[in-house]
Amino acid sequence: MKLGNIEVDFSFTDADDLERFENGAKKVKELSNNYEKQELSVAEAIRKECEIINNFFDEVFGDKISEKIFKGKNDLKEHMELFVDIVNEKVRQTQAYQNMYNNIEYNSKYMPNREQRRYNKFKGRK
Repeated sequence: MKLGNIEVDFSFTDADDLERFENGAKKVKELSNNYEKQELSVAEAIRKECEIINNFFDEVFGDKISEKIFKGKNDLKEHMELFVDIVNEKVRQTQAYQNMYNNIEYNSKYMPNREQRRYNKFKGRK
């Protein structure tokens, strides 16, 4: 998977990777809700939000990956765009795999196997 210009070893179909992603996303939500209650200047709020997103990337994709991606900058737009892209990719892949699973389930339910078809076609004949 590609994060900005950095290639990372991550898959939404790997249970361990997905678990790290889900835990990291929960933590982002909790931390964002906690700091919003504090009285911060706009610059401090932007730094705090970037820090939360940096921690998410480091925990999910590997230590210090946020430094490689964002190069130490605290640009909220860059951070949010990449975070939203990752979340959207997870949703897209989840839907694609659900559709694939539904097709497999449908096909296996309504298409008997070859042996059954042959038996049904030729039963009664000798």
